Amino acid sequence: MPQVEAGNTAHLVKHAITLLMHGTVSDWNKHFSVRDFNATIPEKSKDAMFMDFEYRERWKFYHCVNQRFIGNKPIDYLEFGVAGGDSLRSWLRLNTHATSRFYGFDSFRGLPEDWLTDSPKGAFDQQGRLPQFEDDRVSIIDGLFQETVDAFSRAFTPRNRLVIHMDADLYSSTLYCLMHLDRHIRPGTIIFFDEFTARDCTDEYAALRDYCTACYRDYTVIASRPDFVKLALEIVR
Repeated sequence: MPQVEAGNTAHLVKHAITLLMHGTVSDWNKHFSVRDFNATIPEKSKDAMFMDFEYRERWKFYHCVNQRFIGNKPIDYLEFGVAGGDSLRSWLRLNTHATSRFYGFDSFRGLPEDWLTDSPKGAFDQQGRLPQFEDDRVSIIDGLFQETVDAFSRAFTPRNRLVIHMDADLYSSTLYCLMHLDRHIRPGTIIFFDEFTARDCTDEYAALRDYCTACYRDYTVIASRPDFVKLALEIVR
């Protein structure tokens, strides 16, 4: 994650002039998002729990957040970007409350647009195969988020604390889901992000920023990896 050095005014001015003269819209967007991230997230993370872990051990992160902030209480868990179902299975093991409900959203056909260099359109394709779960608390909603989330949100009535796992990767997908879930998001809602700083903070972070601006929301970071790639926050307004 690029960091802007505090007080380095000359460097910032030179960089801004270079962007103005030669930069693309994408360059400007990245520059703004990185500066906004650096001005926002450290302050919101000052009381956060930090832990270092590898991607394959992300279940440890979920475990710590669940133990510290949720406990043995029922949740309504919504995951956007299920793929093979590893994260969803982790949460099923972590939260065994009989009245918890788990919803997994995915098209199982891969990303609908290009993302990272090594993750073009179609990446993470499961060939339409839905993962299997031996737990009747799970419901899988198959299809593009833009085709399923609005109808789900209108029909859904939360019963428990809402826990949202955003693994949608893309700005468009992340923002769409957050906006359509806003009617259910309340102070105390916990939201996980799986690729928070991707593409110089122009995907999941930018989607959160724009959602909060549009819907007058605020949050505090409760847990994060030191690099902020994987992060959990709690809505406070």
